[in-house]
Order: sequence, then C-alpha cells, then structure tokens
Amino acid sequence: MAAGKYNIQIEQGSTWSLRLSIDSSVGVDKNLTGFTLASKIGKSYYDTAPVTMSTAYVIQNQGIFTISLSAAQTAALDPAHEYVYDVEITDSSGVVTRMIQGRATVSAGITS
Repeated sequence: MAAGKYNIQIEQGSTWSLRLSIDSSVGVDKNLTGFTLASKIGKSYYDTAPVTMSTAYVIQNQGIFTISLSAAQTAALDPAHEYVYDVEITDSSGVVTRMIQGRATVSAGITS
C-alpha cells in the first residue's frame, strides 16, 4: 500500500498539531494497539538532521493520533524553505509502514 499524501501548513513560532486517523479499509478504523508511531520533518528527503515530531494516540484502537511541534520547534523552521514530512507505524514484529507523507510550508511570523 502506498502512503497517503497530505500537504500541511505550519505557522512559525506557534504550537502546531494535526489530528490524523488511519483506516484499514475504506470506512473501517485501523486498530493501532501494539503499534508505535514516528514522524519527522526535514528540509529534504536527504536531510541529515530532521526534526522529530511528537506523536500521541488519541484513540489507539480506532487509529486516531496526533503529530505536533512545539512553538520553539516551529520558530526554528525557515519560511523560505519548503519541507517534507512523513509518519510511519511499526507493528510488534518490527514491520515499518509509511502511512502518510507530504510537503510542509511555513508561514512567517512577526511576533515570535
């Protein structure tokens, strides 16, 4: 299965969060019990120091979770740059699946 694509916009200097859900088939929630989540954002797919996004389950057995960045993390992002990100899940046997990926744009802030 190919990863879904979803482009995001992040406001520089603000705490940012996105709630996501995964279906095992159309309209059927994926039970993520026993899975771990991982997500990173970088300047390119070859970035040697991507930023780790926080991940947290909202309702694990329904495949609902969040990815987020702190205000300090978003303040360090360069609005002149387009970023890429992805989210992976790992099952209890160690199989890794990329679930979603996309581009991330940063809107500049003046207050932060």
